[in-house]
Amino acid sequence: MRYSIINFSVFIFATFMNFNVFADMTLNDLFFDNSKPFHLKLLEAIPEKGKLQIGPDNAENTIIEFMDYFCGYCKKIHPELLELAETRNDTRVIFIQHPILSESSNIIAQMVIAANLQNKGIQFHNELFSIEGTINRDKLVNAMKKVQIDENQMSLDIETGDVKNIVLLSTFLANGAGARGTPTIFVNEEFFGGYISLEQMKSLLK
Repeated sequence: MRYSIINFSVFIFATFMNFNVFADMTLNDLFFDNSKPFHLKLLEAIPEKGKLQIGPDNAENTIIEFMDYFCGYCKKIHPELLELAETRNDTRVIFIQHPILSESSNIIAQMVIAANLQNKGIQFHNELFSIEGTINRDKLVNAMKKVQIDENQMSLDIETGDVKNIVLLSTFLANGAGARGTPTIFVNEEFFGGYISLEQMKSLLK
């Protein structure tokens, strides 16, 4: 297992060197340098367009969710995370793609990152989590229309490979952080491998 992880790490770094994701970061910096909290180093490792954020960059509190759009508990916690970000100006919530439940999860994650390149990622993200029942093609198309996404541009952006690489990177980092399922949550430096309540999150904020 150790051998496969090392080789996977080498593959990831080879893939992203030309993408300038890890220009100032190494595996040692990410996993073994303790000069900065691990959750903040994760954010530095992901390109800006790979993150969906609500709240100010300089917020005192940072909540990170690794999520999948077909995850029931991700859907359950979503309005609670929005409430925190919208009612507290000292808190930011950052959503990171971790599509592990199906190939459809991976496709939709890529679509959201492509929407983020159009500066409509968080709107599309919120629309997807507001869909009643399971996401299907008609509901997906309707969500795109609501957000006014340029579908042709989205297709072009996905085909360039950068979008797919961002999703691959975020999944790699999620696995490295210990995310064995979704949601996986960081509330500042506290790690939770699963759903936690709104009250529990509030109790952990500074």
